[in-house]
Amino acid sequence: MTTLTDGGSLILSPQERSSIIRFITAMDGDASDFATTAGQQAPRELNAVISQVLKAIAQDLPISITTMPKELTTTNAAAILGVSRPTLMKYIREGRVQAHKVGTHHRLNSRDVLDLATLLKQEQRQAVFELMDMDGEND
Repeated sequence: MTTLTDGGSLILSPQERSSIIRFITAMDGDASDFATTAGQQAPRELNAVISQVLKAIAQDLPISITTMPKELTTTNAAAILGVSRPTLMKYIREGRVQAHKVGTHHRLNSRDVLDLATLLKQEQRQAVFELMDMDGEND
């Protein structure tokens, strides 16, 4: 039986895990095409999440699914971005990410922070490609 521990963790019985493995096997290892009984397809993003969870269960890996608050402190936002708090404050001053004040403290919309994280990753990739191009020109 599926139970929740005091911390809110979902514990699967060996039988439940076995059932999930049989399901994934029946789907030829691809559990990404979910639909309702009426045939309505789940959004692609939801299918990807469900598929990842099922595969992790099949591999007996621990899974953590959490929600994020709508607003983040600068400390939390900096940790998500993998930058220092002063760097985050620079991004706020430059307008790269929006923030508002609550008293004397800045707060950021979590969606804005995640969007900036995506942008920063793209910028890092672009910088690597530019370095590779420069290295290729010097050969």
